[in-house]
Amino acid sequence: MKKTIIALVAAFALAALVGCGGGGGAAAGKYTDGTYTGSGMGKEGAIEVTLSIAGDKITVDNITDPGETPGIGGAEAIADGTFKKQIEDAQSAEIDGVTGATLTSDGVKAAVTDALNQASGGAAATSAAASADASASSAA
Repeated sequence: MKKTIIALVAAFALAALVGCGGGGGAAAGKYTDGTYTGSGMGKEGAIEVTLSIAGDKITVDNITDPGETPGIGGAEAIADGTFKKQIEDAQSAEIDGVTGATLTSDGVKAAVTDALNQASGGAAATSAAASADASASSAA
């Protein structure tokens, strides 16, 4: 009986190692290392987010918002690093955004989604309008 239990435990351990990729090469990363710029539509125009990815770790290099109104929630959240921190903490586009700046928050999320899509082998959005359409459909 003891030998049967040991044999079963060994078989399950082997199956677990093989199932988890322990039987061979390293698993491929979710993203390809590099720098990617995505765009999304904010309240007053295009928002661009530039991300660096190394070993599936996302770092925000830059967020540009040439049309967002200074002194208002979304522009302030870009300037003071709120969006940057949210993106880096979440390691995705799934961020809380900023209360009172829904359109800017959605534009930032769309831009991050666009950049991450590029990093995972997808094509960049062809325009900020395409990003806005993608953002609107994901909100539904």
